[in-house]
Amino acid sequence: MKLLPSSQLVSVKSLPTTRSKLLIRLTAALMLLVGAQLGAYLGQRDISLLGASGQTGTGKPLELYLGGQPNAPIKIEVFSDFQCSHCRQFYLETLKPLVAEYGKANKVCVVYHDFPLPNHPLARRATLFALAAARLGKEPWVRVMDALYRDQDQWSADGKIEVTLAKALEATELTRIKKLAADPSIDAAVVQEVNLAMSLNIRATPTFFISAGNIAQQRVDQVVSYPALKDYIDRLLKR
Repeated sequence: MKLLPSSQLVSVKSLPTTRSKLLIRLTAALMLLVGAQLGAYLGQRDISLLGASGQTGTGKPLELYLGGQPNAPIKIEVFSDFQCSHCRQFYLETLKPLVAEYGKANKVCVVYHDFPLPNHPLARRATLFALAAARLGKEPWVRVMDALYRDQDQWSADGKIEVTLAKALEATELTRIKKLAADPSIDAAVVQEVNLAMSLNIRATPTFFISAGNIAQQRVDQVVSYPALKDYIDRLLKR
């Protein structure tokens, strides 16, 4: 897939809706493009985003686990934007059922990374709230993520992100998150996430990487339906 110039970062369109076309398209993305894309952009180096300590230079986690553990046989690392409609579709229709079926069984580890695109004016602010929620723990973080994606149309239109979050949080939680979101360390974490995405030559959202044992790491720069991704994961687990 041809990537866009960094000055024209945009969200990508989803795959065709029929299952057969989805499977064909997924196969092409996973099996044919990986050599060209990863070879051209990343060379032969290991682009695993999980450090030995799981920490950044500032002592904050580099990754947030949406489901599963680092020792799961398959790892999926996602770069997403809260104001991207395709990211909303991928999160609600693909990632959520994936975590429910494979994450809880620790068959797949899903690592979530924020990549707010500059053409989405509220994405960065939403990211600040999400990363602030992560400081309180996984459970409030997931509630914030769910709310932001579920009510994306509403807060994207009126700019009232706090109203959306109030539906998913206790008053005391929201107060703490709003205070944390104003902390410079949270803003620094957003910068770090953006820099990480750019270092991997990510130009669109959602983009995700699939790693499984000795199988070459796969990169996909588009929405993939849950049935199509599930089919691919099941085949990987049988190897």
